[in-house]
Amino acid sequence: MAAQKTLAETQKLVVKIAKREHGKIMATAPRPTSFKRVVDGRQGAPGEAVKPNGVIVYFYPRLQEVAQFAMETLFDLSPVLSGRYRESHTLFVDGVAVPNLKNYTGGEITISNPQPYSRKIEIGAMKMRVPGRVYEHAAKIVRARFGNVAKIGFTYRGLTSTGGSVLTGRRGNRSDLRYPVMTIKEL
Repeated sequence: MAAQKTLAETQKLVVKIAKREHGKIMATAPRPTSFKRVVDGRQGAPGEAVKPNGVIVYFYPRLQEVAQFAMETLFDLSPVLSGRYRESHTLFVDGVAVPNLKNYTGGEITISNPQPYSRKIEIGAMKMRVPGRVYEHAAKIVRARFGNVAKIGFTYRGLTSTGGSVLTGRRGNRSDLRYPVMTIKEL
């Protein structure tokens, strides 16, 4: 009887501590936009389902931090002559250009550069003091640092001529519209 009561109190204490610490994280800036809870190895189970000697683990994606590091890395790796290329890296959320991720609530984050010569810089077809492949190299650096937090990729995608949105389908697959892109997704 005493052992059962002790186990029940232990289980309540585990739930109480997990909820308290989760609340602290959700109230701290930058506030996570979402979370995943794993209770005794079961994703999405309620905290109260934990065994007395069990474990509650919360996972918090922090894609804003990943995107900020990616932008800084691209800025640092960019060739500078006029500074236009370096200043033109653009954030997109679900294919739409955004000035920042202040109001980010989820979705795929991509970064690209709408300058017409960004493809040439990426493939190394321009004579520069720095090597090409800026986006490809930056994706490797970001992946090395945040590969356990997000899926970081490198590809080419179509952009509108103004660089305001990402094109999809056949329209976005024209070679004259394709630009280097770094993709950032939740794991």
